[in-house]
Amino acid sequence: MSSAPTFVTSRSNWTRTITWLAALALIATLSAACGSKSDAPSGSGSSGSGSAAGADDASPGITADSIKIGYIVPDLGNLQESLGFKTANYGGADGVIKQIQASVNAVNANGGLNGRKIVPIIKKYGGGNDNPEYAESFCNAFTQDDQVFAVVLEGQFQNNARPCYFSRKTIMLDESLFAQDQKEFEKFSPYLWSPSWPEYGGYLRTELNALKDQGWFNGSAGVAVVGVDNEIARRNITEIVQPFLTANGITKSGTFFIDTANIGTLGAGSSAALTGAANSGLDRVIVIGGARILPIMLSTQEATSTKAKFAISSYDSPLFLQDNPSTIVDTTLTGMIGFGVLPAGDIREDPAIPFPDPATPNQGLCKQIIDSAGATPPDGVRPNYKEGLQYCDANLFLKAVIDKAPKNLTANAFRDAAWQVGNGYSSAVTFGGSIGKGQYAATNTGRVLAYESTTCLNPVSGKPGCFLYRGGNVPFATN
Repeated sequence: MSSAPTFVTSRSNWTRTITWLAALALIATLSAACGSKSDAPSGSGSSGSGSAAGADDASPGITADSIKIGYIVPDLGNLQESLGFKTANYGGADGVIKQIQASVNAVNANGGLNGRKIVPIIKKYGGGNDNPEYAESFCNAFTQDDQVFAVVLEGQFQNNARPCYFSRKTIMLDESLFAQDQKEFEKFSPYLWSPSWPEYGGYLRTELNALKDQGWFNGSAGVAVVGVDNEIARRNITEIVQPFLTANGITKSGTFFIDTANIGTLGAGSSAALTGAANSGLDRVIVIGGARILPIMLSTQEATSTKAKFAISSYDSPLFLQDNPSTIVDTTLTGMIGFGVLPAGDIREDPAIPFPDPATPNQGLCKQIIDSAGATPPDGVRPNYKEGLQYCDANLFLKAVIDKAPKNLTANAFRDAAWQVGNGYSSAVTFGGSIGKGQYAATNTGRVLAYESTTCLNPVSGKPGCFLYRGGNVPFATN
């Protein structure tokens, strides 16, 4: 059994850190917040892996002139204010609901979904209540009580969530910060789609190439590969990371897997990974799969003595690292380089990336939709629009796909129509891309992301140091 890790701050401060990071991601096993489960949606039935059988059957939630779409809205209540961390302010769950309704109204006012009006079914998901049973209760409510055609997932990290919707033949538009590769999408085909987030395998290949091009591996004594202990991370380390290191002459490396099931295993695993890397003489660290490992790892006592350089990705909560330097060992930010796809989650201010960005047309469109409806988030700054833009993505993706689909809208018909969209849809919250045959994720371009210690001022702390992009758009690598 691993010994308890030692943390930089006091134990009470560490608990606050874990609580916020957990609530931010809505990972129940990390959450120290309390909450009643009495507000769970009603419904019955069991989840299961199911099969794609029935993908040509009539879909639920559709009438001649309407189509039911479910929306899950993470609700942190007053947790954000009480913990005192610097984070994006989306306007709370009620503010996000107004933003969802704004983009629903905009789609309905412009022909709906191939002539059918969206009937939104919106449910708040209490971050302090998150656990497998709570997640399944939402699946039951959406698929059995409300019988929606599709559901927009946000903050859904329980392992039983996607299998439940899959078994109920319900389209999922996944907006959760959850690394999913091609094999994972294919496993849940034709029901699982990502209008905003990328396919993780292509993203990871591009991140590794960016690290190489930026000289991050130069002079390295060895690389520590730290992965979430799940099938997706293990597969990508075996099939992508390890062959890349071998092909580039990096012969010394170590792999460390972290069980993110609860505070104890996550903290202890993060400490053990840094200790193992140091003992093995590995001075580069890259996290595979995100899952808040990097922010927590950089808050441990072991981080105070590390000499390693760390890679950064959009899955590693860059803005949390930047805006809360007292929570982590801030010296670990020096030399941090990686790859990002999410300006609203990667950076605050970057002169090279205006907001809205004219190079991302749907970003301006979605911002206008939100603002015109009186749903502008607090301060009107880029990070605070993240949630509204993601839900707008989901609604614009639905329109782009269903406008090309036949009136007899089955899951397979949805898939076939999605593969015809091409450049007809592009994300508002990322750098965009396109979608074609065999693809399930619509973002396939990003930019090099780096922590600049001296060339920029952090607008939150007022001190030097912030994340900025380097160079222009980089299409995802295919091999």
